[in-house]
Amino acid sequence: MSGRRSPDRPPTGRRERGDRTRERLIDETVRCIREEGFSAASARHIIDRAGVTWGVIQHHFGDRDGLLIAVIDDAVDRLVASLEALSDPTQPIDTTDLVRGAWEAFANPKAMAGLEILISTKELRSGLDSRHMERLGAALARLTQRLQTSHGGQNAVAIGMLLWTTPVAMMIAEMFATLPLEVGEAQRAIIDLIDRQP
Repeated sequence: MSGRRSPDRPPTGRRERGDRTRERLIDETVRCIREEGFSAASARHIIDRAGVTWGVIQHHFGDRDGLLIAVIDDAVDRLVASLEALSDPTQPIDTTDLVRGAWEAFANPKAMAGLEILISTKELRSGLDSRHMERLGAALARLTQRLQTSHGGQNAVAIGMLLWTTPVAMMIAEMFATLPLEVGEAQRAIIDLIDRQP
């Protein structure tokens, strides 16, 4: 993993096209993992699905592991941004919107694909630096702080943990389910639990 490099970006006009290609490859990798599972996401299969050559992946990501890391990076970026929006104390939010927002942050296709990559690749997981977990941990801490402020502080840490562990557990369950899981009842239970806090 130490041999990876971030390729230089071309000048502006070509940069935009390159960024679109990079995003398309990340999106196609996410779709592949979500539709067919991680084991189907070989470099060859992703290339075929995306309609590109191996050279395109090498140019943008270095190799398949670089592409998988880019999926994780993108998933964490989006997840942290969503959690920070939910944590913003200047924006009013009711419990239902808070729970649904946290659920959507964790249960979106990119986050789910990122989790599946992390579960499936011990070597890749151990090679990642700690910045992903630090950023995610800080965003979750801000969400917990918002719960302490808006719900009197009692059980805020436990409730904050439920806000993210429940959708993550459902994401894992969905990896094994043949049909999409119904999440409404679980969301309502968490909403009721938060609203019943003194």
